[in-house]
Amino acid sequence: WLKRDILALSQRLHVESIRHVGTRGMGSTVVLGMIQDDRIHIAHMGDSRAYLFRDGMLTQLTDDHSVVALLLKGKEITPEDAKVHPARSHLTRYVGMEPAIYPDVRTLFFDTGSRLLLCTDGLSGLVSDRTISQILGDTPAPQQACQLLVGAANRAGGQDNITVVVVDRR
Repeated sequence: WLKRDILALSQRLHVESIRHVGTRGMGSTVVLGMIQDDRIHIAHMGDSRAYLFRDGMLTQLTDDHSVVALLLKGKEITPEDAKVHPARSHLTRYVGMEPAIYPDVRTLFFDTGSRLLLCTDGLSGLVSDRTISQILGDTPAPQQACQLLVGAANRAGGQDNITVVVVDRR
């Protein structure tokens, strides 16, 4: 039902974006996590990300839907090139695009002691995985971890929107 509902949202956003002159071509990324008992369902479109932090290790759970991600996957550019590539903000999948495209959805165990991080590219594009891991590992309170992550992104330039959610499994 996550795929169905995000697809419906995407189609509605597309219709609204063509209905109003000032919003033509509008779209959005989405990343969400739904916790159900000891499992978490992750759905996403675009370059907003989900990470799992467990036992001091940060694991990216989503793949960016972007031109740069495709170039990286095909080894046509290096990670250093990706940071400054002119197409770094060009998405290949997003909410509101036509034709209608389904989001990626996956389910995994959300073990006790794990942390889920959902974020926009305002964080992941500016703050290294190493710094994100350090903040998540050193900061027990989720709200404080969010504040420190946003602060790190702002200090790194903060030119994009920065949205961060941290959820602990206790």
